[in-house]
Amino acid sequence: MNLILLRHGEATDNVKELISDKEIYWSVLTEKGKETVMESINYLPININKVYVSPLPRTIQTANYVYEKYPNVEFIIEDRIREIKYGKYTHKKNNEELDEVRNKQIKGDYFTRFGDYGENKYDIELRLSEFLIDIYKNHKDDETILIVTHGSISSYIKRILKLKSLHLQTGKLEVFNDIDFEPVFKNIELLNMIK
Repeated sequence: MNLILLRHGEATDNVKELISDKEIYWSVLTEKGKETVMESINYLPININKVYVSPLPRTIQTANYVYEKYPNVEFIIEDRIREIKYGKYTHKKNNEELDEVRNKQIKGDYFTRFGDYGENKYDIELRLSEFLIDIYKNHKDDETILIVTHGSISSYIKRILKLKSLHLQTGKLEVFNDIDFEPVFKNIELLNMIK
């Protein structure tokens, strides 16, 4: 199976450097964001079998440009690939405390939450692993699946699948062919052990 990760284009809250994890903030694509997405779409393969989209306005808007090129493909709004929930830091700028949580997560801490009541690494990896297992079970080996989501979520998906690449920039895409889903099942086993 082939997976394509498409990060939404630059959005208004990206420009303001605000963490935007809720629909209500209505962070939509900037003109630059629209242009980058339109350029990236030119590099999509001819055949896409299904598109999964985060429910936030900027990802739906990005997916709409894909839809214009692939009107016969099924698009599914998927809550499990939404932005990370940042708790009390939602719609605020990044700060040292959030960076400390990220560093703890990188070192293996699964349970420290973002902004007191936001998500932790365990929550994020569980929802994304379950999503990836559903993709594995519901699609054939020769299919190509497009995932329209957020930079942090793209990074998590790549880590879970053991895919090595740089952080995905706004409006850009990455294509991964012949995905091995075995790391996802191992990740679920690990999450069940530490629960």
